[in-house]
Amino acid sequence: MPNSNIPKDVAGSLTSVFTNINFERLSEIVVAIILCFIGFLIARLVSNAFIRTVGSRFNAHQRLLWRRGIFYFIFLLFIMTSLREAGFKLSVFLGAAGILTVALGFASQTSASNLISGLFLIGEGSFEVGDTIQITLIRGQTIEGEVISIDLLSVKLLTLDNVYIRLPNEQLIRTPVMNLSKYPIRRIPITLAINFHEDIIKVRHVLLEVAAKYPLVMDDPKATVTVTAFRESSIELLFAVWCRQENSLKVRDEMQERIRNGFLENQIEIPVPKMGLIDRPLPLENDEVDQYANQKELKKEQKES
Repeated sequence: MPNSNIPKDVAGSLTSVFTNINFERLSEIVVAIILCFIGFLIARLVSNAFIRTVGSRFNAHQRLLWRRGIFYFIFLLFIMTSLREAGFKLSVFLGAAGILTVALGFASQTSASNLISGLFLIGEGSFEVGDTIQITLIRGQTIEGEVISIDLLSVKLLTLDNVYIRLPNEQLIRTPVMNLSKYPIRRIPITLAINFHEDIIKVRHVLLEVAAKYPLVMDDPKATVTVTAFRESSIELLFAVWCRQENSLKVRDEMQERIRNGFLENQIEIPVPKMGLIDRPLPLENDEVDQYANQKELKKEQKES
């Protein structure tokens, strides 16, 4: 096979480079190192200049991909030029790189799976940098955070608690991903419970009035109140309002307070767990029980005597 001679060719190329070191050879190696350094600077400048000029037309995720693609392409060209300048045979190294890639692929199947999954995530575009996503893992743990990076092996998130999380791409492919900021508006569902004796029509009117008086709640789509279930000691309602995506956390927080105030003003009660105390006589001791049981017989004996 022709590929069987690649390791020997690589070893021979390295041997010829380091055994025939002289002043001219050292100068070529120095020139190659300088070319790599210059290539790094040029790649960085060109990628940043491209993003500053044309990047305004793209979103954050597309800007990240373009910046990395331009940087690595230019830097790879300079590395190949530097290797040729230093006297390395590129054909030999490209063949060795192919064999090494295949070997690493078999040795690290998890990394290869994450790499392929990363290509699918980037191509699909279900979420991008800056979006807020929510993921439910296999064990039931829920993770929510802002996407700060989408790489070939993993996705990086920043949670509301300022915690940095790295998620492998393979895990994102296998589990459902909820994009909470895909659209500009969002529905806020609030589950409530009221007592059985409360008037549902009155409760619905109070809730809709609370939503109408709150400026951050949108008029269209309209707020809705639906009866979802009858529980053991309550009626369960679902109160849903719509708001702008950037106001979702504030609306979810302040609507709870406004609902509570509206219920108090209109004397609407919610089921509260209650604890009752039943007063029962204390049990008698064994001696007292026997004395009580034999009391009639003792009275009879006293009369006969």
